[in-house]
Amino acid sequence: MMVLTTALAMGAVVVTPGTAGAVPPITLGDAAPFGVLAGSAVTNTNNTTVTGQLGVSPGNSVVGFPPGTVSGGIHAGDAAAAAAKAAAVAAYNDAAGRGPATSVAPQLGGTTLTPGVYRPSSGTTFQINGVLTLDAQSDPDAIFVLQASTLVTATVSNVTLTEGAQADNVFWQLSGTATVGTNATFRGNVLANDSVTVNSGAAVNGRLMALTNSVILQGTTTGPNTRITVPNDPPTQTTMTASPNPSRGGQAVTLTATVSAVSGEVVPQGDVAFKDGTTILGSDLLNANGVATLVISTLGGGNHEIRAVYLGGDTFSGEAVIHFAPSTSPGVVQVVTNSLWPNSVTPDVANHTATDPVTLGVKFRADTTGFVTGIRFFKGSQNTGPHVGSLWTTGGTQLANVTFSGETASGWQQANFSTPVSINADTTYIASYHTTSGRFSYDLQYFNTEYSNPPLRALASPGQGGNGVYTYSATNTFPTATFRATNYWVSPMFVPSETVWEDTATPASTAVGATSPVVVGVKFQSSTDGVVRGIRFYKAAPNTGTHVGSLWTTGGTQLANVTFSGETAFGWQQAYFSTPVSINADTTYIASYHTTSGRFSYTLQDFVGPEVDFPLTALENGDEGGNGVYTYSATNTFPTSSYQATNYWVDVLFDIG
Repeated sequence: MMVLTTALAMGAVVVTPGTAGAVPPITLGDAAPFGVLAGSAVTNTNNTTVTGQLGVSPGNSVVGFPPGTVSGGIHAGDAAAAAAKAAAVAAYNDAAGRGPATSVAPQLGGTTLTPGVYRPSSGTTFQINGVLTLDAQSDPDAIFVLQASTLVTATVSNVTLTEGAQADNVFWQLSGTATVGTNATFRGNVLANDSVTVNSGAAVNGRLMALTNSVILQGTTTGPNTRITVPNDPPTQTTMTASPNPSRGGQAVTLTATVSAVSGEVVPQGDVAFKDGTTILGSDLLNANGVATLVISTLGGGNHEIRAVYLGGDTFSGEAVIHFAPSTSPGVVQVVTNSLWPNSVTPDVANHTATDPVTLGVKFRADTTGFVTGIRFFKGSQNTGPHVGSLWTTGGTQLANVTFSGETASGWQQANFSTPVSINADTTYIASYHTTSGRFSYDLQYFNTEYSNPPLRALASPGQGGNGVYTYSATNTFPTATFRATNYWVSPMFVPSETVWEDTATPASTAVGATSPVVVGVKFQSSTDGVVRGIRFYKAAPNTGTHVGSLWTTGGTQLANVTFSGETAFGWQQAYFSTPVSINADTTYIASYHTTSGRFSYTLQDFVGPEVDFPLTALENGDEGGNGVYTYSATNTFPTSSYQATNYWVDVLFDIG
């Protein structure tokens, strides 16, 4: 590949919602059951309670138990302690290698941190005077890594966890020592290379690990014991439903989450966040039955993977307090359809005087491939039906039909086909409904010009053989007649094909200088089964073609190809396979295009992380080799090389199965 000289501008790391998703977990392995683990010795004075195991390795000195107590057993220099020590060292090295780190003030008290990796901006010590809040931003898997030489927490200081943050996912990686202050409340896993000291009355929810030296515990003589507790919150399970589904753009959708304990009869309490991918839609507090709801009407057209996330919380069981662990529901695919008109738009005439049975329709096109889920129409109060909706080709082939039910007395009505119907871009179809009562709604001269509500267009009557269309008939039939460009207020419900990039996304560099023929591509996966309808790519004006799009397996088998035609001078181009190709969920494929002119568009280092737009993901560079891919060739061929995680702006048109 030619050497590209454009540099990727690397700015400072900003920790924002969603950052945690890019951070893999840190595994404690055999060290996970240990509340206290030391390299040389564990020493305790007075009353201390360790809920979990206690270990020393390679040393074997354990002093002060009793009066201290250990619920999970003491391992002094045995095989279990050695295995735990090895796992703790591996976790320490993992945490030490995380980055890049954000520099923050060394005094953490009075601050809030979101998921990420942190180091002190001056000196080598983190201090906590007051309250440090760790905010997981509704992601129970969020990872916090705090890297320093030394940690010192003051008397009565507090590390508090909010929005789903879990002590299991907080790591204090220290090259030196840690000191937990008197009566302090501390949460997280201390991985100290040297020693750990805990003062009287402190409450630690997490683990204390001194890899080469001692753990020193100062218990109490009065009041509550000094406590070290391995996190063991009772697990929960969360389920979610969405209604109605499918819905149309702007329609209110009710999301209902139910949270229950995996065992026992106590009902969890606390907040539930509802998320569309990584976007938080809103939250609600569980009621006494463990149910939370959210009504949302801002979902855009397309497929949305929505989950409910229980953020954990305290629940009283008699006088005892149970802190339940967070849990996330399986994803629910909410299908949001586009229609030609929103509910706020209504006809000039709600009820025609005619009472004869009639089929009424509209000729329309979509700007992209996708599928029609059903039919909508506006109903006047005198149009009593029954009503049958249909989708037709312009040649009169009926692609689907549905009988309306549960109608309101008037206003917009909708009904879904039993099976959605795939349609092609820039192809004319007819959506219609049949009424046995007549009395239909209408606007004269409406289609003298085209009406557009992207991605749908109702065609202008002139030059299209007329729009809208009707046929008087006692039964549902293909509508063919027209009269004065009348709108009979019928609409398809349409879901566009999924793509990795929105149409507004553009490359950093629109045309490389190279003019050699080349195939460029992208490795991608879908989280659901479905079909690839075709290939799209971003074209710069110098990239004059000819262009051939292809879909490949990772082994180099070509599944389909298509030659582009009718291209614009620049921007996103798309072409459709003669037959859609079925693909499997969580399986890698390659989408590519061949250009005889070179001059392809690109963005360097774009795949240093994955590009995700549910249900599609363009893989992170290094996952299953490099991404994007290319091969210089005079003819279309399988792309295998990669260069600096470059995005060549190739995409697919995908429909969920």
